[in-house]
Parts: sequence; structure tokens; C-alpha cells
Amino acid sequence: MLVYELEITLQERVFFASREIDKFFLTEPVIGNYALAYAFNLVASPYRVDDVKNEKPAYQADLTGLNRRGIYLTPATPRQKPVLVMERFNALTDSYWYQMSNNIVAGDLAYKLDKDRKRRPANFPQEGHLRLLARGNRLGMYLCCQEGITVPSYIRLGKFNSKARVRIMRQWENPARVYREEAVVDFYLNPLDLPAGSRVKLFDLMSIPPVPLIKNVVLNGEFYQLDKEKYLPAGMAFGGLTACAP
Repeated sequence: MLVYELEITLQERVFFASREIDKFFLTEPVIGNYALAYAFNLVASPYRVDDVKNEKPAYQADLTGLNRRGIYLTPATPRQKPVLVMERFNALTDSYWYQMSNNIVAGDLAYKLDKDRKRRPANFPQEGHLRLLARGNRLGMYLCCQEGITVPSYIRLGKFNSKARVRIMRQWENPARVYREEAVVDFYLNPLDLPAGSRVKLFDLMSIPPVPLIKNVVLNGEFYQLDKEKYLPAGMAFGGLTACAP
């Protein structure tokens, strides 16, 4: 078993729609491990689909394949107080005349003259505010694998495919596996991925889709002992995937 401690440094602003409040779209200061699995190119997903209605995230098929290969990633946790920035966006048409109709902005004269002409609804916001992770934020994570893999130097993250740099900070080969009670894990974990023998006692919750994450976890179970007081839950694998599928 190999365990890598990785650091991600954002080279551009990163946006995830972690939370939506009316026209306010928030990025929470964490990167989920499902997103990281795709960003590290461990599983592939099409950038664009032709039939949006029939296209669904293939979490179960994609991530179960990683379980068979013995590969697992934890969510990425900020290493310092996260820096967030605000931006305003406006996707409204620049035409002289427009109006909202059936969740779409109609800006052509033909629509104005022919009120019965149907338009396909647009399921995306026309204007609002974004909260993004700023450039320069550093986040830490762990990558576990049965055999050594090539860790990319750069990855792309978020809705805008933003660039981020990846560095290997430390590496452990076959770390000691120990049982501990009330061990404290101060970085984010996916609760669905914890092994069946683990017992979670206390935690802080970050409620984001598709899976809420937990941090500052007081946990009983088996761990990889990476340092004197640094423990990584042993036996984690992508789980509960059926519950995450829409």
C-alpha cells in the first residue's frame, strides 16, 4: 500500500456550485473526492453531451472501477484560512429589445411579433453573483493506491476548468496499520467511504452535493499511522454510490 500526501495550489479562480441561494452561487472551501477522481484523470467523463436529458453522472460505474484497482482519494481540505472572491455575471442579451419567457431570455424581433412561437427553456441562470475560491489557495489531500501511479503536475477543476498545480509532499510505503479509539481526523472525509468497522462519534458537517462531508472527526477504528499523531482511516473505498446517483 502506498499513501501520497498531495498539495493542490490553485493557479486560477475555481468555482463549484456548492450552494445556490436565489441568484447567489457559492463555492464552499473544499473539493470533493468525486470531483478529484475525474480531475486526476483516474476516470474519464465527456466534457460535453448532446442529449442532456438522458445524460446522468456515472459515479457508480466509474468509481467502482477505482475500488477494484485499489485507488482512493480523500477530499481536499484548505491548508490555511481560505480566500474567497466575489464576481457578478450577466448572460442577458445585448439586443435592443428582450424579455423573459418560459425561463429563457427572448431577444429577437420575431419572438416579439409572434407571441405563440415556442422557445426551448434554458435551465441556467441569466444573471447573479458567484463566490469562488481565489487563486493561490492551497489544499491538502491523500491518495492511496496498491501500486505506484503517476501523479499529474497540473489538473483542471470546477465549472470553469480552472488550472491547479499538484505537488507530492510526502509518501509512505506500507504504513503501520493500528487500531485507535477516539482518534481525531482534522481533514475532510467522505462518510460514505469509511469502512464498516469504523465508528464515528463526533464531527463537523459540510452539507454539499452530491455527498455531505465531515471534518474534525472523532473516530474509532483502524488507521494508517502516518506520523506520531497523524492518522488516516484504513480501508476507505468509494461507497454508497447508488444513493448519490440522481
